[in-house]
Amino acid sequence: MRSWKLSPVFIALALSCAAPALAAEDAYKNQSWLEDICSERTDSAKMAELDRQRADRLAERLKLTDKQKAAYKDFEDTRAKIRADHKASLCTNKPDLSTLAKRLAFTQRLFEDRVADMKAITPKLLAFYDSLDKTQQAAFDGSARNHDRDPGSDHHHRHHHHED
Repeated sequence: MRSWKLSPVFIALALSCAAPALAAEDAYKNQSWLEDICSERTDSAKMAELDRQRADRLAERLKLTDKQKAAYKDFEDTRAKIRADHKASLCTNKPDLSTLAKRLAFTQRLFEDRVADMKAITPKLLAFYDSLDKTQQAAFDGSARNHDRDPGSDHHHRHHHHED
């Protein structure tokens, strides 16, 4: 019989990857998170208004030109479409989380979707960023760094339940 020696790093990595799926067991028992996403209480208009307010604050802080505002809007529109598509997909095809294998598959799909989302929005965000002059880029970079220390900053990314 062959014995396997697993490194502590490998075990930690495996557990960190499996943790969302294991945690999904509780979510399976109480799928209120899914009902919330798919209900009318999840107000897309409110989300759009918050996005618009954030864009207005960014435009004011960085003194964006009309061309830069258009590039940022292109980024935001792409992000909003991704959120809407995820919500429609999730609510139309509600996941079966009844087994560990199904929870792992669902979690993997969420991670794959996030990678695809990043691939879709990165060129839009870079196009906006590249339209900024050096002073604006420095201010934008400073805001992004402050976001890491201050979750209440304008660049705080809202965690959403994969509607986004």
